[in-house]
Amino acid sequence: MPVDLGSLIHEVYRQSKAKNVPPPFVTRVVKLIYLADLEWRRQHREPLANIVWRFLHFGPYAYEFVPILGDPDMEVAEFEGKSARRFVFDPSELSTSRVPADVSGIIGDLVKKWGDADINRLLDYVYFETEPMENTQRGEILDYSAVRPPMPKFDPKLDIAKINALRARLRDQVAKLGLSQDGVHIAVLDYEGQCAWNEDPTATGLPIGLDVSQEFDGD
Repeated sequence: MPVDLGSLIHEVYRQSKAKNVPPPFVTRVVKLIYLADLEWRRQHREPLANIVWRFLHFGPYAYEFVPILGDPDMEVAEFEGKSARRFVFDPSELSTSRVPADVSGIIGDLVKKWGDADINRLLDYVYFETEPMENTQRGEILDYSAVRPPMPKFDPKLDIAKINALRARLRDQVAKLGLSQDGVHIAVLDYEGQCAWNEDPTATGLPIGLDVSQEFDGD
């Protein structure tokens, strides 16, 4: 179920507007779509769009972006401060999604997490913490065979009646023990140890007839 690349870009900007995130520049758009494609492959074991990712300047880039976003050298230009580009959509264009709901959900989560994050932190994550970038050399096509499946979601089944019964028992125990919300107070002084100082000390004397002398250093 390949999704049109232009629709993915549109969804990134739509989600950014919905979450009050600044409209992304080219580099962030590319990396967010890479992460969306990675998550889609993780869940469905197939690519999200008909694009081929390669390791270029700042990690993944696909030449399929060139007709839309421009040459990958644009990423370098952004970081050298020469120029940076972003798309401008009319607000009415961003009112409706052009991608399936599950794709929109993935992109929405990514925009929430990375939409206004420091760009270097995003690049570090993409470069060092995504499986296709592991053991890949510049210019090579990324290998997705090592992509791990998603972690299973744990949905605990809670018995509300049992929880309320346990809370009631706990309240009863607290009342019986006379505990308070102030917690346990520990005295500053150890009174048992302090008593030792109040006892009469045993006198210590010197033997009768013992000579006492003092030695002085000649210096």
